[in-house]
Amino acid sequence: MKLARSVLIWLGLIGFAGLDNVMAAEPSPFVGNASCATSTCHGGAIGRGPAWNHSLSTWLANDPHANAGRLLYDRDSQAIVSRLDRSASGSREAYDAVLRQRCISCHTTATTSQTAASGRLSVEFLAAGVTCESCHGAAESWLVSHTHADWDPATNESMREMDSIIGRGETCVRCHIGSRTEDGLVRDMNHDLIAAGHPALRFDLPIYLANLPAHWDSRRDRELDASHVRLRAVGRAINLAAAAKLSSERARDHLQDPTVPWPELSDYDCFACHQSLSIRDFQVPPSSKKKSPLHVSDGLPVWNSWHSVNQLELRDNVALLEKLSPHRSDPKQIAASGQSLSVKYRKLAQQLATETIDPRQELQSMQERLQDQPPPVDWHQAAIEYLELDALLRDLNASQAPGSLNELEHSLRFQLEPRPDTNVSLHSPADFDSAKFRQTILRILQSQLASTLSQANSE
Repeated sequence: MKLARSVLIWLGLIGFAGLDNVMAAEPSPFVGNASCATSTCHGGAIGRGPAWNHSLSTWLANDPHANAGRLLYDRDSQAIVSRLDRSASGSREAYDAVLRQRCISCHTTATTSQTAASGRLSVEFLAAGVTCESCHGAAESWLVSHTHADWDPATNESMREMDSIIGRGETCVRCHIGSRTEDGLVRDMNHDLIAAGHPALRFDLPIYLANLPAHWDSRRDRELDASHVRLRAVGRAINLAAAAKLSSERARDHLQDPTVPWPELSDYDCFACHQSLSIRDFQVPPSSKKKSPLHVSDGLPVWNSWHSVNQLELRDNVALLEKLSPHRSDPKQIAASGQSLSVKYRKLAQQLATETIDPRQELQSMQERLQDQPPPVDWHQAAIEYLELDALLRDLNASQAPGSLNELEHSLRFQLEPRPDTNVSLHSPADFDSAKFRQTILRILQSQLASTLSQANSE
């Protein structure tokens, strides 16, 4: 028991009383990381032998997923949970009840029985975090067979395919965008959680992959590495498909259970509502392209703004924005249209994954698009334009890209330092200057196009 108590202190659980009654983990269909941990399998010393031999060691040492369960008891998480349920600040049972309902489906490798059960969560369960089987699938049916020389992962549906953009992207979005049906779990990081303090989810597959320590043989990433433009395009189509499906599931579940929130405000641009309101800000006629300081579309929140940019043309369709706006959205209609959109963009992702993309043509198309339209009307649109330009310059191996992109990226940063006149930090793009952003990105595009043309002529 002394060992268990020391682990609890390490996890940050010492603020709760009655720790001796920690409930043991319930039976699980997962075999757990221990089955992968021997030095002859995936638990070898980092840097020795092939990547697969030390993949678990690399994951444990460097991957943030390994610590995801422990985060549920840090200071920030305790503040979030206490805002969701005031009784959780003084009751370990109440605290863990919130974790079961809201958190462990993404922060751990949980089963439906564990999310539905009552009682305290075990230390071992939380310390395991997001384990191998969260991404690779429950291993019970392939644990032995996958070690055989004739093993073919395509023959076992319980092992998730992770080598392609589609396979990897669809694995990530289960948590990093969300779902209410995948694996029978509810993974829904909704507006209640954002309001309580959880960061909003703005998932981008290439950035997340770049930030992960590779615990796999990177030579198998040929499809992912072949084109940054294609990787981002396929990833964004997968994202929109997942977001539309989640919206559909939220609407359907609300129709069956009115306690499921509707409208779900996390489907919309946070900054459309969370801004300083004043008469001066809203004296501009709605038809004008000059917006309020946060540059939202005519006062109408954009549905799934992070995912819809350059995929769904919502910002120029006021009638559709009104139809999708929170006070008018019909859950029956969203349940149907969200599912249709999900199917459409998953098919698009599969199509894009097979296409060859010419970065020079894409560079020209981006310049023409930005020259012919007004400045990006909001921060989300500008951020996506920046990410797409980043992918193009990477594919072109542009030597001047880092310095140019740093300037563009800086213009997108939130103002996090307190303002001297108010002593208030703004976790928003209130200072975003759309005209300056457009000027900068067009200058980069023109310079790169000239360089690309010169290079082509020399060839």
